[in-house]
Amino acid sequence: MKTKFLVDMEACGDPRECMQCMRICPPALIIMYPPDYESNDPTEWKVDVAFTDLCTRCNACVDVCPKEAIRVI
Repeated sequence: MKTKFLVDMEACGDPRECMQCMRICPPALIIMYPPDYESNDPTEWKVDVAFTDLCTRCNACVDVCPKEAIRVI
């Protein structure tokens, strides 16, 4: 079964202010990026998993998210 990593970016807001999911991920798979690499608009930044098949589904990112914006399925 393939892991699905879902982030509600509206709830997340500006991920650059928090980054708790990225810090807690044991295999360090969570990344943050702007769709346009020249953008500094915080509403455009996204959070995703680099390699979903390496996700251990430990749910540490879900548990640490202060905005409850992450779901791992």
